[in-house]
Amino acid sequence: MMNKKATLQVLNDTDFYSVMHTTRGISIVFFTSEGCSSCRHWKILLNQLAGHRTDLHIVEIDAQHSMGLAREYEVFHLPALFVFVNGEYHAPLQCEARLETIEHTLDAILAAPAQEAP
Repeated sequence: MMNKKATLQVLNDTDFYSVMHTTRGISIVFFTSEGCSSCRHWKILLNQLAGHRTDLHIVEIDAQHSMGLAREYEVFHLPALFVFVNGEYHAPLQCEARLETIEHTLDAILAAPAQEAP
């Protein structure tokens, strides 16, 4: 069985909730901006992670173009990452930008109860 090719879905204020409502599995919602060098590094790591986790979706939100969502999720610095399960908010993802650390942190988040959305 082949692993799926990792894809990064770009959403905005207009389509975020309608798409997330129908998304099954685990999603990492990734707030970014065009000029953010840390965001570029995280994007590479997230694509690597999604490449070997078939239940994972990566959703990119440009914080500058989707200011409503950025405010709603209290994004004060970039990148900002949040875990969703079956389209519902679960928890923020905050850790060092290393693939092994992201995997370990994601597993710990998924093992814990869902948090209230900001």
